[in-house]
Amino acid sequence: MSKPWYRKTFLWGQVNLTENDPKECDLDFWKDYWKRTGVEGVIINCGGIVSYYRSRFPYQYRALGLGEKDYFGIWNEAARQANLAVIARMDISCTTRDIYDRHPDWYCMDKEGNPILSQERYAACVNGGYYHEFIPQVFREIIESYHPDGFADNSWAGPGMKTICYCENCRRRFREDTGCNLPDGPDWEDSIYRKWIRWSFELRVSNWKLFNEVTTRYGGGDCKWFGMVNADPFSTGGRFYDMRRLLEDAPFIFCDHQSRDRKGGFECNSGNGALLRMISGENVIAAESMAHYYKGERTFRLCAASRQEVRKWMLTGMSGGIAPWFHFVGGGCLDRRKFEISQDLFRWMKENREYLEERTNLAKVGVVWNQETAVYYGREDPDGRGSGAFRGITRSLSKAGIPYLPIHADDIGKYKDRLELLILPGTAIMSEDQEQAVTAWLRQGKDLIVTGDTALYDEEGEWRGPGLLYEELGVEIESKLEGADAKDEDNWMVSDTHNYLEIAQPPHPIFRKLQGTGLLPFGGRIRRTASKGALRGVAAYIPPFPIYPPEFSWIRERPSLAAVYAGTLKSGSRVVYIPADVDRCYAALRIPDQRKLLEGAVRWAGRRALPVTVQAPGHVQCDAYRQEKRILIHLINLAGCEVPLGTLEENLPIGPLCVHLEGDLAGKKAKGLVSKEIWEIERGEAGAVIRIPHLEEHELIVVEEE
Repeated sequence: MSKPWYRKTFLWGQVNLTENDPKECDLDFWKDYWKRTGVEGVIINCGGIVSYYRSRFPYQYRALGLGEKDYFGIWNEAARQANLAVIARMDISCTTRDIYDRHPDWYCMDKEGNPILSQERYAACVNGGYYHEFIPQVFREIIESYHPDGFADNSWAGPGMKTICYCENCRRRFREDTGCNLPDGPDWEDSIYRKWIRWSFELRVSNWKLFNEVTTRYGGGDCKWFGMVNADPFSTGGRFYDMRRLLEDAPFIFCDHQSRDRKGGFECNSGNGALLRMISGENVIAAESMAHYYKGERTFRLCAASRQEVRKWMLTGMSGGIAPWFHFVGGGCLDRRKFEISQDLFRWMKENREYLEERTNLAKVGVVWNQETAVYYGREDPDGRGSGAFRGITRSLSKAGIPYLPIHADDIGKYKDRLELLILPGTAIMSEDQEQAVTAWLRQGKDLIVTGDTALYDEEGEWRGPGLLYEELGVEIESKLEGADAKDEDNWMVSDTHNYLEIAQPPHPIFRKLQGTGLLPFGGRIRRTASKGALRGVAAYIPPFPIYPPEFSWIRERPSLAAVYAGTLKSGSRVVYIPADVDRCYAALRIPDQRKLLEGAVRWAGRRALPVTVQAPGHVQCDAYRQEKRILIHLINLAGCEVPLGTLEENLPIGPLCVHLEGDLAGKKAKGLVSKEIWEIERGEAGAVIRIPHLEEHELIVVEEE
């Protein structure tokens, strides 16, 4: 029996049509480009904010250049002739005034009863008839006329966390659902606002299910609506994406995360792929839109991006299990450089597709996350308080060549049998069930790293203090914070950020990459803690002292507050507890000593959790998989990639590299699917080693077990 399109369509393409394309775009060029790249599915603009088809609804805004053309129909027919899957791309966020004048009750209103506008268009309310009555009719019309395989929409979630709609529908429903009136405004100190946030997430989950019910009713069981999500659960642009709820049963994922951002490097895209797929199903296809236009500190939609900027993002995504999806804005060809960026990568992936699907990630390090921490604890600073620690840990793992899996806090039990080391990086909000899963983990003798404010806040983001987890660890914690925020200004006249960590002597093995120093730069914050159990302080906090003038830069207070603990519990679990938010500081400051401390903690605690690692003279992203009787190892060269956003111009080849594989390995040789080289596998007491003299952009190593 043939698989449905969402189980087999791996290579995607999109031309985000502009209003002048019906007059000026050369469709023959794009038909040829589909062939050259080997794409298997396309996303074609259809309806919503701009209509590209002949709609029976005269007030649905038509593209300016549409005239009498049925432009979606023309592209749909061309794609069908090319045997491509077709996804109708929608944008249901806003409309022109024509529909607003007919149905003002469908739209978002401010407190004074005025419509809320976005770029001179009227923002539709997710509770109103536009979402619940009109859009379902549009879906039905499109299905009956064109029979697309499915639908996507990157603006389906409506206004974000800063925009409260006061329309009558929202006032009534919020009162019915919560017993409260809508909050006066966005204020995280207001419990009603936090209730509105939670309620707003639920509305989006409900609409997600509604749209799928409509499209499958009229188009059949495989005509699914997949919306789109951002792969970063900590920073969704303020939109109400409950990643866990939306994706836990998804048979396919459309991801709108088009390039790296200021907060992270290219390695984040490997994590994106693993995070999305581990929520829903390890071998679900997660297709990610990848911008081929310039997207740096400023964005230029019609000009080509730097070639290496796009390729590094695509390659790290592929390494993490992402299905590629080229994205161009407009069908014009004034800047033809953009068409040469990734053609060869698409062709390579098509030729080697058997190695990119149906495989099991070999990582045994699990890095825990949940959205509640970013939303209710992070509040006004979700990128710092919510995601900073997670980014610091995962970046340090990538730089160390250690594969990992992002694991939702609800899934600790689900994946416990395949993981050996669990890391809780500042996961401030944890439910009782989640804490119980961690304590059960420890009682099995498995290893753990805990950092920052993990499990110290309730579901509303309010301080609750230590609970089950810290009772198990034998640690007491006070609510008072000392130190400084890593984002605070580096002002030499204000010494708040001028604090350090002192390594206890003799140093613990955690510090083996920090030989020659007893002092580490910190610049962060810490809580006062005390251990009543097996954990012992191995580094202490040195409070701030003057940074200027230099004559005054000397340590005033001897450290007495433990900043890093390590020890082995009765169960046999190795535990590292770091109350100092070193991981959050590393994400913000990129200080090498902080990375070495984090790596040291992982290597000591994760003694059984490193089945595949890579040593290299530069940054190499490493991901490893098992596929039946073969091992697959992706290596992505990220050396020299720490340049300003959007500006990466060169690939810097590096070598030599050593890939270490622990345990028995039946294969004798390894082959590179990119370089076409064959390498002997060396064996020793610690396992196997593959020595690679040279790495260009990327390599996929295959070890066939005999």
